[in-house]
Amino acid sequence: MDLNVTFRNFVLDPFQIQAIAEIENGHSLVLAAPTGSGKTLVAEYLIEKILKTNRRVIYTSPIKALSNQKFRDFSKLFPDKVGILTGDVVINRDAQALIVTTEIYRNMSIEDPQSIHDVDFVIYDEIHYLGDIERGTVWEESIIFSPPGVRFLALSATIPNAGEFGRWIESVANHKVSVIVHEKRAVPLSYTFFDDGTMLSFKDLQRRHSRRGQTEEPRRRNKSREENDERHTQIVKLLKNQDRLPVLYFAFSRALVDQMTNEACRHFDFTTREEKALIRDACDACVEKYGLENLESAQLLCEQLVKGIGRHHAGLVPQLKELVEILFSEKLLKVLYVTETFAMGVNMPARTVAFDALKKFDGRSFRQMKTMEFRQISGRAGRRGIDEMGWVVIPYLPRDNDLEELEGIIYGDIEPLLSQFDLSFNSVLNLFSGHGNEEIRTILKKNFAQFQANKDIPPIARKVADFRSQVEFLMPRCMEKKNDLEAFQFFFKRKQDIIHSLHRQIGDIQGGLHGRKNKGNLKNLKEQFAEQVAKLDEEEKKFICGQCINKGKCTAKLFKINKLDKKLDYWRGILESQEQLQLPIYEEKLKILRKLGYVDEKGLLPRGEFAAKIHIEEIAVSELFFKGIFHEWNHHEINALAVALTCEFKKRGVQVVRPARGTAFEKLRDARGFINSFARQYKFIKPIDLTFSMIMYNWSTGDSFEEITAQTTIPEGDLIRLFRQAIDLLRQIREAVEERSLRDKLTECIGLINRDIVLATELRD
Repeated sequence: MDLNVTFRNFVLDPFQIQAIAEIENGHSLVLAAPTGSGKTLVAEYLIEKILKTNRRVIYTSPIKALSNQKFRDFSKLFPDKVGILTGDVVINRDAQALIVTTEIYRNMSIEDPQSIHDVDFVIYDEIHYLGDIERGTVWEESIIFSPPGVRFLALSATIPNAGEFGRWIESVANHKVSVIVHEKRAVPLSYTFFDDGTMLSFKDLQRRHSRRGQTEEPRRRNKSREENDERHTQIVKLLKNQDRLPVLYFAFSRALVDQMTNEACRHFDFTTREEKALIRDACDACVEKYGLENLESAQLLCEQLVKGIGRHHAGLVPQLKELVEILFSEKLLKVLYVTETFAMGVNMPARTVAFDALKKFDGRSFRQMKTMEFRQISGRAGRRGIDEMGWVVIPYLPRDNDLEELEGIIYGDIEPLLSQFDLSFNSVLNLFSGHGNEEIRTILKKNFAQFQANKDIPPIARKVADFRSQVEFLMPRCMEKKNDLEAFQFFFKRKQDIIHSLHRQIGDIQGGLHGRKNKGNLKNLKEQFAEQVAKLDEEEKKFICGQCINKGKCTAKLFKINKLDKKLDYWRGILESQEQLQLPIYEEKLKILRKLGYVDEKGLLPRGEFAAKIHIEEIAVSELFFKGIFHEWNHHEINALAVALTCEFKKRGVQVVRPARGTAFEKLRDARGFINSFARQYKFIKPIDLTFSMIMYNWSTGDSFEEITAQTTIPEGDLIRLFRQAIDLLRQIREAVEERSLRDKLTECIGLINRDIVLATELRD
């Protein structure tokens, strides 16, 4: 029977009704459902439910952009009830509904659990990010260290092993965790393949290339670069003719996104006169509001947007990215070229999703796209209530994927969510200071990596259980009220050892005797043997079990038990090593911290107390702090150092004006040498990167953003991100120190960075 249940004027699907029922029953919930199916509606129901009480709810996301978007969305739904807390933004931090990055929630749960004592639910958006190599540990730790009463709502489009994941949370949180997997899309997808200027089904693609055979393949592999570069314009033209716009066109390179946008603008103009006017008004308002008049990138983007063509990637100034998102959501853009990050939670589907390629650079090398990544991105196709079908366009590029590989990526099974748990030194310090040894062992057994490793444990555990049951089965059952079987077993083992030893001696002598003259010696030895056995027999009669007629059967069983015990000990040792994967890592890192002077047998030393509150390069920052640099250097030098400590930008092809030699530069070089000496000893310490330090120094001393951008070719969006990461670190250091004068100094440092367009990024509404 269909239930006509509505929420916010939406008729709920059965899986949404079931999800709400689980929440009402007080259970945690893992909800896996395709993009656009309505997972967020369940989260909104939960938030509304909690806002009617005096309790709180926390909403976490993997990226700050998504946190900002959710803050805007929820603030409209729940005015004055929503706050946000990220490394960039602090608004109404005590709100009933608080939106944070997962790192922030993890830090609160470990360092300040009292601040979340009244939280009922934590909502994890994009929970599959737990499998991220660099940041997945944060997700696990935030679940492990959550207060006992907290419940979880974990949302994702793709968790093939959702049941396993739910069982892990249940084992950690010690309460009921329900799992709902909804596989039916609200808008079905159709995959189509672009090959030689035409769109084909996969079967037609297979037929075409089975007819051609292998003879034409080399020619296809050597197609000209120009023809491949025009591929995207051919696809867009076909989609326009088939009425399948708007399209999100995904490429795995910012430079390629920029290039394709420029090329598309030379070929197409999709907007009417009225649409152009609306776009120009939106662009002018954005440029004026944030003072972007002198940015060439802003002028170029606005010219492109007027044609209904846009681009979106991390290199854009955040205000411009937001402008693109607004225009796209208002259906004024028909083609939007984007990088992979656009698929991360931003709720902006299109009629069609197109891929430039299914091979991507992961920071180290080019690799095939994973099926999970493909599904995550392709799930953006099809707008609920607008499109009857969502279209996904995949180019056939033999140089990247043969047909079998292509089929595996698109139609294959999604890779399971795997733990990437790796204890940070910050985590080790907080564990060591806040928990006893046994409690630490218990906590270290709770991570998802251990839980998944335990899949190998059942067969080992069955062996252990089997040997244990055999021992139990063989154990003698005495009918007497009293017995001394344990003591008798020890004696009987000693008696058997003595008898066996005497037998060996007689055998050795017999084998070595020659002639009749040794018969007397052998006779004496046998007499001594008989006397020794007689003494043992007398001693045996002193035991209750030694007088029992069943002692032979019991001792035979005990010998078998001894052999089984050896096997039992062996497999039990393997089982224990499997059950403590993280303990050796913890102990090794604790050993390093002892060596560096962060801990001793009593607890945290001053270095450890400081580093326990730092979450970015905690060892390097701590060593520089205790060297006195933050006390002795001036504000601009500290800011230049902060960007050097946090810099993670991949600098291929980026140019920076050579810095003038001076006191500040020499100080930075000395700090780099100091930290790099540690980095040579310890691989976990990242060498200091001074590439953008003097850029920061110039910004801190008052250069305008236009002057700064003239000093480097780094994209403006990345430059702002570098500045904001430095601010995040300085805030952490400020919170870690108690000295009032230094806290004030660091606040002033932050203020020198957080101005103009950087401040506007933090405060934009």
